[in-house]
Amino acid sequence: MLETGHHYRDQVSKIISWGHWFSLANILLAILLASRYLFIAEWPETMLGQAYSLISLLGHFSFIIFIMYLVVIFPISFVIPFPRALRFLTVIFATVGLSLLIIDTEIFKLYNLHINPIIFEILLGESEQTLNSDWQTLFAFVPFLFLLELLISSLLWHRLRPLSRFKLGPIIAIFFFCCFLTGHLLHMWADAAVYRPITAQKANFPLAYPMTARTFLAKYGWLDKDAFNKRVSDTKKQSDSRLDYPKNPLDVNDEKQDFNVLLINISALRADMLNDSVMPEMTKLALEGQRFNNHFSISNSDLLGNFGIMYGLAPQYWDDIEISAKSPFMLDYFAQADYNLGIFNTEALSRHKQKQTTFINLDSPQTTIVEDTENDKETVTKTREWIRDQDATTPWFAYVSLESVQNMDTPAGFPALFYPNIQDLNSQANNRQIALFNSYRNSVSYVDKAIAKIVYQLKQSQQYANTVIIFTANHGNEFNESEDHSWGYGSNYSIYQIQVPLFIVWPGKKPSVITQDTNSTDLVPTILTNLNAVNNPISDYSSGIDLFAGEFKSWQLLGDKNNFVILQQDTITQFSYQGLFTNQGNHNVRNRDNYKPMPRGAMLDTQFNQILAELNYFYKATPAQEQK
Repeated sequence: MLETGHHYRDQVSKIISWGHWFSLANILLAILLASRYLFIAEWPETMLGQAYSLISLLGHFSFIIFIMYLVVIFPISFVIPFPRALRFLTVIFATVGLSLLIIDTEIFKLYNLHINPIIFEILLGESEQTLNSDWQTLFAFVPFLFLLELLISSLLWHRLRPLSRFKLGPIIAIFFFCCFLTGHLLHMWADAAVYRPITAQKANFPLAYPMTARTFLAKYGWLDKDAFNKRVSDTKKQSDSRLDYPKNPLDVNDEKQDFNVLLINISALRADMLNDSVMPEMTKLALEGQRFNNHFSISNSDLLGNFGIMYGLAPQYWDDIEISAKSPFMLDYFAQADYNLGIFNTEALSRHKQKQTTFINLDSPQTTIVEDTENDKETVTKTREWIRDQDATTPWFAYVSLESVQNMDTPAGFPALFYPNIQDLNSQANNRQIALFNSYRNSVSYVDKAIAKIVYQLKQSQQYANTVIIFTANHGNEFNESEDHSWGYGSNYSIYQIQVPLFIVWPGKKPSVITQDTNSTDLVPTILTNLNAVNNPISDYSSGIDLFAGEFKSWQLLGDKNNFVILQQDTITQFSYQGLFTNQGNHNVRNRDNYKPMPRGAMLDTQFNQILAELNYFYKATPAQEQK
């Protein structure tokens, strides 16, 4: 038994030693293969950005391979102390891993994305499309990779004794760990310093989650928010930006229509509130225009919801818009076409970074900005005064954003229509869900009356007949209807959080009800197209469509900074940019109506290709993509 015990320990020790060297060999192989990402992605123009690329390459892939060894090979070494069997299983595992890496580099080259289930479905599933020669070459390379892994495994096993004489293990481990740590610290600094040559690389590698600590640094006084916002505002050099927005310069049409435009954005207003009992005034107004019954925000947050309304771009472009400080095409048009501009926002514009992006260039005498007011009542009063003072000979654009619904506030003295509400209950009440919902509905009812006053002012000043009125919201609000402990917004993509009201009262257009799916990126192209404002095609400046043209999409692209979400007739499917190996990437498919999990169905190749095109359309092509 003693001999058996010694033999077992010796075998395990030898296998573990071999595993260390085999992992090192695969780290070097992975780094070699992954260097392709550096040639595909935008190569930084600065030396620091280039140094970060190399450091993060070494640190990230050495860390990934080490974790794979620690989780897979190391524990199996104790369970299967049979060298040949273990080595063979490890070779298979390594071949699969590196093959996925090779495939991922090609997917990244084509789509600027990493592996996800639908791409696998398109590539490997039954399809009328055949794999092109590039993919055939990649798959043909797998047997050669397997043979190379077998060769490396055998060579290392038979040379363990001479290799053991080299005391390089700790030095190599410390080197790769320092690369890993340095890469994350550099990204943390770059994020706080708005240093784009580094932050632009955050999605270059699969399974990469670079460290950020902007909130932490600001909390402890190590980051000056005002100085940070100034750095963002000053970062307006387009030469080092991958963003290609707009595709062509603004081309104002001399035969434009000079309608006034009133754009109303109610924060956190969900679609089902637009009814006779809660919003009778707006429901009545909607009868005079085009009502869109299946309209969705592009995201479930204030920041991205506002972004979709004002820019007409998919949410995935937000980071680049923020870094480049690019103003929206629509506001550029109104400024160049000599519109008077009125911006009325109850919150401070800087709170959701609108001051640094959306309204960054509005410093002319023709612009009035009212922000950070005491409440919505003051915002509405200022809006009405501004409309009253407008000269009938000069067209205007007004943006009005109210917060009472999001805060569930009503002014003192406003009659509550829905009981019981939260003011009537103590903290121990059992029906707080109903009370919260009733308080929410009371605030919606108040906003309904407030907006009606603005419309009344239009009529009083004889401007109603010449004004386009657009009424919508940046996202919805949930009261745990999806039964997954979700309250408010920003926690899931259920219809309660993303479906919002939309109606457009356009002079000369007949009232109608549209039931097809639409989203907030469609507002900008609808406004500019129907004003006959620019000669640019929609594809120059927006991801959306003209809502009055009648050509609707069978899918809607929503999402946030880390995920893209595909809304279809029956499903809501969420994918992570990091791809297959995350729970979002493989499992988060929900029923559209009740947000319950459901099996992922097939998505048409043409649909997914359209979605991928939209995700990458407003980016400059990399050299590798141009060659393609």
